[in-house]
Amino acid sequence: MKIAITSGKGGVGKTFVATCLADSLAKKQKVSFIDCDVEAPNAHLFLKPTDVEKKPQFNNCVEGFDPDKCDLCGKCSHACYFNAIVVGKKTAMVFPELCRWCQACQLVCPKDALIIGQRKIGDIYNSNCDGIDLHWGTLQAGAGGMTVKLIEMLKTTPKNEFVILDSPPGTSCPVVNTIKDTDHVVLVTDPTRFGIHDLKLSVKMCQAMNIEPCIIINRAETGNLKALQNWCISQQLEIIGQIPDSKEIAQCYSTGQLPTNQIDGLQEIFDNIAAKLTQRPIAKSSKATLLQEPMYLARYKDYEKREIADSMVSPKEITIISGKGGSGKTSLAACFGQLAKGTVGDCDVDASDLHLLFKPDILECEKFIGGRKMVINTEKCTICSQCHNICQFNAVKQNENKTYQIVDNCEGCGACLHVCPVDAIDQKDSIDGRWYFSNIRYGKMSHATLNPGMENSGKLVTLVRKNAANRINVHDINRPVVLDGAPGTGCPVIASIGATSYAVLVTEPTVSGLHDLQRIIELVQHFKIKAGIIINKSDINLDISEKIVKCGKDNNIEVLGQLGYSPLFTAAQQQGQTLLEYADNCPLAKEIRIIWQKIISKLSL
Repeated sequence: MKIAITSGKGGVGKTFVATCLADSLAKKQKVSFIDCDVEAPNAHLFLKPTDVEKKPQFNNCVEGFDPDKCDLCGKCSHACYFNAIVVGKKTAMVFPELCRWCQACQLVCPKDALIIGQRKIGDIYNSNCDGIDLHWGTLQAGAGGMTVKLIEMLKTTPKNEFVILDSPPGTSCPVVNTIKDTDHVVLVTDPTRFGIHDLKLSVKMCQAMNIEPCIIINRAETGNLKALQNWCISQQLEIIGQIPDSKEIAQCYSTGQLPTNQIDGLQEIFDNIAAKLTQRPIAKSSKATLLQEPMYLARYKDYEKREIADSMVSPKEITIISGKGGSGKTSLAACFGQLAKGTVGDCDVDASDLHLLFKPDILECEKFIGGRKMVINTEKCTICSQCHNICQFNAVKQNENKTYQIVDNCEGCGACLHVCPVDAIDQKDSIDGRWYFSNIRYGKMSHATLNPGMENSGKLVTLVRKNAANRINVHDINRPVVLDGAPGTGCPVIASIGATSYAVLVTEPTVSGLHDLQRIIELVQHFKIKAGIIINKSDINLDISEKIVKCGKDNNIEVLGQLGYSPLFTAAQQQGQTLLEYADNCPLAKEIRIIWQKIISKLSL
């Protein structure tokens, strides 16, 4: 039995649930645990593996040209959908980090001039811990396009009868590739404004995959529990467990301990959840009507694109990132956006939440065409199977009647176009989401929504940033653009921080927070981005807060400030306000203003 644990956003307790559930199941049978959150894996910090085996993972790539063969015809560059090859009049260049190894360039090169090599995309770790076979992966810094590839490699590791898959957060391609072919999908949420909104995105993703998920509510006393329960009932979604809100659980988990082994009553809750899952019928079909877009219901037709000239100025950008969800990144980004009084951009297009605080009044709304998809013309197809054989992304599937079709895995590389002998493959635009430009009460907002399962989130993030920059009024050039970055370390995050003026790394003093901070530091240093650190909930574990300060010093990154644990962030969120609006005179608000002035000083504004 394969059980996938996922969530629409980070920070709701997904890994907490997954590890405690695995521990509960392992008391009765052997369990495999696969941590598919390869951008920020955390499960090993809590399951305490022994005898860890590390295996580097590589993928083929084009690494250069044979100068004696290449005549600079440019056919390879034209065929490369991922912009990994540039051919000029006098020379040709390859960017191996962009190569997805679709082989389209090889198919069109008339001289066989391409030099093929390998690049490292990450590492896979295999280990054992008290009845649990643990497997996890770490994506190589800068290898954003290889997240799905590494997940696929990870899922081929040896498995027991029971398999727990800890998914990445969000609803995009890495999540879809984690939860597909599983027997049960468990969505973890909490009753906060953000949690309920992002749960709806996850449910929509599952419905699009014809999967009927079940729900675990974490921190049940926060937010509006009744509203969450009623919504689940309306969607015919089974709630298989509720976990109480407890600072004791948070403090225990911050030290890397499983709370089920430390807190009375918690083990029984997870034993009951495990029993329900093992007895639950495997149901692949969703009963509920497909949800409409939960962000702006049926409002698209009310707006038309207005032509606005590109700005000639280049604004300073401050990007707020965290390496993981749930650290307070979006709440702080909202406060900084309020203080900037200019333009904010929500780059977390996979599970955007910033609009819940700023209530945007949409000025523009446009479909986002992220790329292209291939389609087989069945009237022309001779079932030769060449497209199936060449596809490196398992996007060409054979039906029961032996015909072929191209499924959602298609990345638009076009290799199949070059091998089809009868021109039976057509291409069409892939509508991957929508982008918006809006008025908010403190200025303007650039934001977007990515459709469930789509991969082109990096392109959509780039568009969000471009829209924000191009609409800066020349008189507001000294007002920085505040960007709420995506979680993780993959493609969306790389698109969020590329060439940004300053990155603010938000973390919390837990073993997972420190681990993910180290991962995100590696990324900003890889791209040579100036950065500072904010420690949120700094008083829940003072020892790890000190370790974070030391980590900053060791990497020459300043700790801009430390914010104590407070329920005010959640209370403000529930009211649709920033913390500065909700409790402007509290000590936390004063510290945020001090931190903001430090950030501004870094930009010399």
